[in-house]
Amino acid sequence: MRRYALGVVLGLALVGCGEKADTNQATKAASSVNAAALAGVQAWLKDHISPLTTLDANTASDRQDLAAFGDAVGNARVVVLNEDSYADSNAFELMNRLVQYLHQDKGFDVLLIESAMFDVEAIWRSAVDKNASATDLAPGRVFYMYSQTDASRKALQYIDSVRTSERPLQLVGLDIPLAGTTSINELLPALEQYLKQKGSNLPADAAWADYLTVAKKAISLNSAGSDLTQFSKMSAQLETELCQDKVTATVMRESASWWCRQVRGISTNVIRQQHQDDKNYDYRDTAMADNVSWLLENPLQGKKVIVWANASHGIPAVSGVNPETKKEIHTLGWHLQKQLGPQLYNVKISPLGGQVSRYWDTGEQPVQIDPASLEGQLKQLGQKQGFINAPTDAAILAQFDQIKKPYAFGKDVNGLFFYDAAFAAHQGSHPILPLP
Repeated sequence: MRRYALGVVLGLALVGCGEKADTNQATKAASSVNAAALAGVQAWLKDHISPLTTLDANTASDRQDLAAFGDAVGNARVVVLNEDSYADSNAFELMNRLVQYLHQDKGFDVLLIESAMFDVEAIWRSAVDKNASATDLAPGRVFYMYSQTDASRKALQYIDSVRTSERPLQLVGLDIPLAGTTSINELLPALEQYLKQKGSNLPADAAWADYLTVAKKAISLNSAGSDLTQFSKMSAQLETELCQDKVTATVMRESASWWCRQVRGISTNVIRQQHQDDKNYDYRDTAMADNVSWLLENPLQGKKVIVWANASHGIPAVSGVNPETKKEIHTLGWHLQKQLGPQLYNVKISPLGGQVSRYWDTGEQPVQIDPASLEGQLKQLGQKQGFINAPTDAAILAQFDQIKKPYAFGKDVNGLFFYDAAFAAHQGSHPILPLP
């Protein structure tokens, strides 16, 4: 199994020097190239946009308008759906529709969601073993903008509706522990129980109590400033015992390598929290990629997987550079692209305007579209909604390279769904229910 080194990129600064006249000439030349490229891009887009009749699965008369997307996905094993904002109801509506299409028409078996592995495993186990509703158990365990907003809950409701069918859609989490109620209350006791059942001496070690104290704070996202001496010692010993490449159990929670994922997730949280707000020490994406790799190669082996993520994680990119090791840290999407190659289809979900909620605060804010971006070009063309599969022709790709980033269409992103306006998603007040 692949192992990703925990190692993260801020930006690269391009410094130029020279005569003023040369700089002006270079600027004019760049502007000319960009203008020609943009004209070429617009001409290509006019001939390659597939219309989309609706974002809402409930109002779709059929799924014929998604056929171009299905053809583009082809035989890919993993499809990443990247929502542009955590706070756009229309993105969630479309993602729900795409999830249903991929499950029903393309044979996908799993929805891998950007939420903690441990919490989501508990949800799915309760659904399968106790006939519980994944939708009802999601609040407090699945990221709140996915479990508390009406539009995003539709995908969970769909999973509930097909769970007892011949082809259920399995719900799995890909993230590290992030203050989910089940992670906070059950992860460490369950880890200790597992270790004791396997005859481990670690729970009897003098450092165990200190490990639990820091780990509990890390899971709750408040370990900053903790003394890590005993925690680091115990983490290393846990990795030695648990982090074997071979899965020896059919049930995830009975596998040492499953618990390895949890221990590494806790360590990742500690590193992040010791360097709060510094992306150059944030290894969350690296840990998520490690989780997904393990899932694909072990419990989800042979299954076709949909990944539901925010574009800041799902699109290949450099997210930071560790100032101590000087090594780049990459997004989840970068790791998936490197691992899966043509088995991966990465699609972005983009509004061309509208409003999103300030989910971390209150109120709403407008969607900002750069005129020189791909979305900006679509807006200039007067397009409302549709799908575009990226070109493969080298000359056309070179023109798309001139479009303002943050992503390269045809390299980082394979396809784009767009629609005219985002609609702000606001949290509901669904209660956190105990597991049955």
